[in-house]
Amino acid sequence: MAVWQELRIALAGLIEERPGAVTLYPDLDGDGGPPPYQVGLAPWAEVPARGLHERFGDLVGLMVGALPYPPGSTPRWPPPWPAEGPAGEPAALLDPAQADAELDGPAVISSGHTLRHGLLLRNYTSAELMIVTNGQVTAVVVDPRSGKVVGGYSGFQNRPLITFRVSPGGTERIPLLIGTASFTERLGYAVPPGSWAIQATLEIAGHREERIRRRTPALPLTVTE
Repeated sequence: MAVWQELRIALAGLIEERPGAVTLYPDLDGDGGPPPYQVGLAPWAEVPARGLHERFGDLVGLMVGALPYPPGSTPRWPPPWPAEGPAGEPAALLDPAQADAELDGPAVISSGHTLRHGLLLRNYTSAELMIVTNGQVTAVVVDPRSGKVVGGYSGFQNRPLITFRVSPGGTERIPLLIGTASFTERLGYAVPPGSWAIQATLEIAGHREERIRRRTPALPLTVTE
């Protein structure tokens, strides 16, 4: 109980002093239960993670973005991988004769942070396209040279059912969520500054409640300090 009270005070101070640093934590008004206490931090919050680990050691299970802290340790709970993350097979690309996608302006984001942007989807077919979302589509960050997924958004999301309709010959703006948590230890906890690319997988509703998944082409992303 003494450890929980100390951790509770530390987390409350961190939440106040570094807004957005703590993304997942036990109920601070509860009794905490037995350790280890699970705490999630933003991809940019490696320094606060180091402080918590030095202070509480294995009594706290830390995740920084999508990876466990300290580096090389075993995750205390499964990371919230996107469906098209490292463990999944990517969807087929959009057929450019039927539809294409581009960003609604340049995408520039600070390393370890999150950007809410827009995806412009054009429909070249004679039928309406219905894009099923939770209110937005979520991008992954890919290496523009190899095409491999290296990062993306690591948090949890609400799951309302919101459909965007793209009329024949029309264009629709779909909200796009871009995160820069690293999915590979090689890059650290956040995708580092540089020129990267992003892709998003669209879930397209068809007749008889059928749905197909199609991936956008690689679109440019600039990650800054």
